[in-house]
Amino acid sequence: MFGTKDFSCIGGLEKHIRIVKEMVMFPLMYGDVYAKFNLRPPRGLLFYGPPGTGKTLVASALATECSNSERKVSFISRKGSDCLSKWVGESEKKLEKIFSLAQQTKPCVIFFDEVDGLAPVRSSRQDFVHASVVSTLLALMDGLENNSEIIVIGSTNRIDAIDPALRRPGRFDRELYFPLPCYSARKEILSVHIKSWKQKPTQKFLAYLASKTLGFCGSDLQALCAEAVMCCIRRNYPQIYTSKSKYHINERHLKVEKEDFLKARQNIVPASHRVIVAPIKSLSFKIQPLFQEDLENILTRLQTLCPTGMLTSDSVTGKAASKSSGCPRILLCGDDSHTRHLGPALLHTLEHLPCHVLDVTTLFEETGKVAEEAMIQKFKTARRTLPALLYVPGILTWWDLVDQTARVVFTSLMRGLDRSVHMLVLMTAHCRHTDLPSEIAELYDNNCGEMYEVRVPLPQKRRSFFKQLFVNGGSDNLSDCSSQADLIHILSPKKLKHENNKKLRNYDSNGLLELSAARSKKLKAESKARNKLGAVQSSHSTSSKSTETNIKREYYASGEGLSPKRQKLMSGTSSVSPSSTERLFGFQIEDLVENIVRSTDEWPSYLLESLFSCLELTMENNGDLYAIVNEYVARYEEVKRAKMRATQDDD
Repeated sequence: MFGTKDFSCIGGLEKHIRIVKEMVMFPLMYGDVYAKFNLRPPRGLLFYGPPGTGKTLVASALATECSNSERKVSFISRKGSDCLSKWVGESEKKLEKIFSLAQQTKPCVIFFDEVDGLAPVRSSRQDFVHASVVSTLLALMDGLENNSEIIVIGSTNRIDAIDPALRRPGRFDRELYFPLPCYSARKEILSVHIKSWKQKPTQKFLAYLASKTLGFCGSDLQALCAEAVMCCIRRNYPQIYTSKSKYHINERHLKVEKEDFLKARQNIVPASHRVIVAPIKSLSFKIQPLFQEDLENILTRLQTLCPTGMLTSDSVTGKAASKSSGCPRILLCGDDSHTRHLGPALLHTLEHLPCHVLDVTTLFEETGKVAEEAMIQKFKTARRTLPALLYVPGILTWWDLVDQTARVVFTSLMRGLDRSVHMLVLMTAHCRHTDLPSEIAELYDNNCGEMYEVRVPLPQKRRSFFKQLFVNGGSDNLSDCSSQADLIHILSPKKLKHENNKKLRNYDSNGLLELSAARSKKLKAESKARNKLGAVQSSHSTSSKSTETNIKREYYASGEGLSPKRQKLMSGTSSVSPSSTERLFGFQIEDLVENIVRSTDEWPSYLLESLFSCLELTMENNGDLYAIVNEYVARYEEVKRAKMRATQDDD
């Protein structure tokens, strides 16, 4: 990977590579076609996007491809700061020298990395040196003839810092946005980085790892692979940290295992998370019975509201099927579950779209910046990366904080988004749609399906939600319980023969729920698989005795597996007293679930989650489940009566 790179060494940027070929290589190699139709070839291309997304990598691969083509194309690469000098006039001379060299070696590609340092925005506060450099660069780019066979490429992380005069056709003809990679792109990038390894991880594990690296850019994934190799060295050769002399390492015996990748993932902090963390996460397995149906209904509506191809990674074509005159938009109102669960789940489903968040923190994160200025800046940024997604969570949290001017600016910006702007606006509000402020309600047409009200969970949803406690033996606080089964398959060298997802609902002749026997059987099968894994690893590692223990600790610490205490409680062995659910008969469990469903009528989702967690803890401590339910119901009724009294007093 550290040798010469070409386009085959880049993963997840197929569309960008195609555009670069069309705008850079084809005009230089097939100039006769442009001359026949009297077309002006492009003169410039601007790369921009978050750090580590492959801008410089694409440029270096382009240099390799240009040198390997039949018609040799020279490539000149300079940093923006390399052209600057403290002496007056020296910076301009360096720029002129670069362009004169390109004229002598044409066809030629000039690449300016970090071009924002070379051509910043000219203003009254800017010094004379930078203004003169920008003017010189503009004059040199304008001096290029139509058939000069010279193309200028710029790269920057801060596109707002570049002088606007450069960003027009004839100079930088096109701006190419490099977003954070989506799931499929992350999988391709990981495959590229392990391509030269002799013993590669399986494709199934790469898919699992790609799903767990949300927010990682290309540089983060490269660092993840490098850290996994270091974890492998630490595991096999811990002596190198204590040895004063060089320790001999046998590279042939080094094999990067799957636990090395999982350990490395804990040590890597994505570059995007150091700036701002987008609220993106999938619906957890525990919460799916409550909101899976709502999520599917919202996605069905979006298929009607959004243009064809916008909900997938395909190119956007056509117009939205909705009769609305504005851009695709949807408002989630009602229970606050849409901000905590449905909104992040929708962002996770649409992660291929660049996400821009407009909430109370982004409005007031910069001191001295008014709210309306932050709104305008956010809308401009979103419109530069079309198709895009603008997420406005909990609009009522800041609607009353800003003044009337900011509200008018926001509504004006929303009305300015017509159907030609392929930007999905996802907004949430913690109230009924009838209680929305008139300014917000007028932005959405309920007749076209642009409003979706999240109701309190129905009885059948609550029944399925609480049955998890007794069917699956309680659900741990996992971000996704399905990853537990995936991890078992990934860690075991062979697939487990028993069915992991089989529901434990076998009753004996006396009606007793056979939870303990089924759990014991399941844990024995998992223990066998881990023992097999330890036997396989013992031939490759000097510390085979502690390998299995270390693996367990890693997964417990990362939250991917069950805690040792929970495994003992679920195992049903003689050394641990059975939990409260294992002393209940089948009809008692059904009666308890029905009692919970009746008692939690019209409860919001956050109270249901709180009751679920409390019942889960009570099961571990062998407490009285009926008493906990009655206590929660009594507390809820008391709070409800207090709110009613407060409302009556206000009236």
